[in-house]
Amino acid sequence: MLFDDFCTITYTNMQKSNLLFALILGLSIAFIACSKEDNNTNTNVTLPAGAQDTVTSFMVFFTNTIDSSAEVASYDDPDGPGPKSPNIGGVTLNKNASYKITFFIEDATNASQIAYLHTKIKNNGKDYKICTSNPLGINVTAKDSDGTFPIGLVNDLLTSSTLGSDNMNFTVKYQKSVKNGQCSPGVVYFSCNIPISVQ
Repeated sequence: MLFDDFCTITYTNMQKSNLLFALILGLSIAFIACSKEDNNTNTNVTLPAGAQDTVTSFMVFFTNTIDSSAEVASYDDPDGPGPKSPNIGGVTLNKNASYKITFFIEDATNASQIAYLHTKIKNNGKDYKICTSNPLGINVTAKDSDGTFPIGLVNDLLTSSTLGSDNMNFTVKYQKSVKNGQCSPGVVYFSCNIPISVQ
């Protein structure tokens, strides 16, 4: 066997070994990542049986703690997940300011029997958590509690010196029997993005 042939065979075997190693490493990482994701998502949690409420109006009140001025963000969707697009109203907040956030959430699909879902969430706080994203350096801290963990219907919000516009996500999670103070595990009961500006 010539030296060139030996080098070619050795190089080819090294390539196969490296490819096999990379494949095993990739599968291991994927397995670990999926396992971690599975630990954070409880597939045994399902929404309550029967007809579900439809969020037709989701309003977020931002009340400045210094001058009590209020900004109201809204996500109005009269037909729920139907064909009509929702009407979305954003808010503009001051930089380096403190706000209190509260919610008004209703199901008005039956005009003669409007359901106030924020009351339902409060009365069943051990089963729900409202999660709020933190765009533009905003810090949100839940101030209400189900007796053990936060609910998120009442929050303190602090803006930073970061200026700009972005979307703030609000997600209501249903976490019956698995609530741990975090946004996972659980299933999404409702979620929406509302434009927010800091100036």
